[in-house]
Amino acid sequence: MVSLQFDIANASEQDAFFGAFFKFVEAASLQDADSISIHSDTKETGMVKVVNFADQGLADQFETYWQQRRRWLGL
Repeated sequence: MVSLQFDIANASEQDAFFGAFFKFVEAASLQDADSISIHSDTKETGMVKVVNFADQGLADQFETYWQQRRRWLGL
C-alpha cells in the first residue's frame, strides 16, 4: 500500500481536492477504484488529506492529476 499526504491550504482547495479525488476514482477501472481510500490526518494542524493506493502506479497517476488540476485552477 502506498500513502500520499496532501496539505490543503483552505476550504476552496479542499473542495477542489475532493472534486479531483472523486473524478479520479470514477475514472479508475472498477477493480482499481476498490483499492483507493482517503482520510484526514487529525494529528496535524491544518488540513492534511491522506490517500491510500494499492500500488505505486495509481499513486503516481493521482499525484500527477492533482498537480495539473491545481495549476489549472490557479491554486
